[in-house]
Amino acid sequence: MNKTEFLDALRRALGKLPSYEVEQSIAFYAEMIDDRIEDGMGEQEAVAALGPVNAIAAQIIAETPPIPKAIAKANTGSRTLNIVLLAILSPIWVTLALAFAITVFAVYLAIWSVVVALWAVVITLLLCAPIGVFGLAWCTFVGYPLSGIWILGCGLAGAGMGLFSWFGVLAASKGLINLTHSFARWVKGLFIKLQRNDASPIAPEGAAHV
Repeated sequence: MNKTEFLDALRRALGKLPSYEVEQSIAFYAEMIDDRIEDGMGEQEAVAALGPVNAIAAQIIAETPPIPKAIAKANTGSRTLNIVLLAILSPIWVTLALAFAITVFAVYLAIWSVVVALWAVVITLLLCAPIGVFGLAWCTFVGYPLSGIWILGCGLAGAGMGLFSWFGVLAASKGLINLTHSFARWVKGLFIKLQRNDASPIAPEGAAHV
């Protein structure tokens, strides 16, 4: 199989994937074949080294994000019919899109609410120390020093708990923030390919995508 035959077979195997995904893959493998030919390999040898077309296409299709893949499968091939179906089904897909957006926002809001709540507790505990000092001064002024000492002790105890919990809340906050990053990456991955650090000889752009 020569370069042209390989690229034509790959284009057919990719079927109804979005056109930009297909062209990106075709351009990548064309360049890869050219590079191997420049390194001294024969054209058919360079093509054979890539592996079976069906295996390459299967990996590309598997790595295509769910949303573009679903849109591509729903494409009828007729622009007019696509517009008509889009209008007819708008109550469904608009509702689903809105529900998805609200869900994503709710998850983000819930995670950040936990972070804010944890730090609010820490700050409140730390404020117990100055409140205790003020309570001591006030109670002493009005003639109840023992009550003031008790308030001061409670304030210092609360501040100590705040200092102790500071480090735990800091670690928990970092974990929750990392969770938001992972969630954002997952949402982004529904629409576009995300690069991985590990390289793959089959994946486009010189690196595998998820």
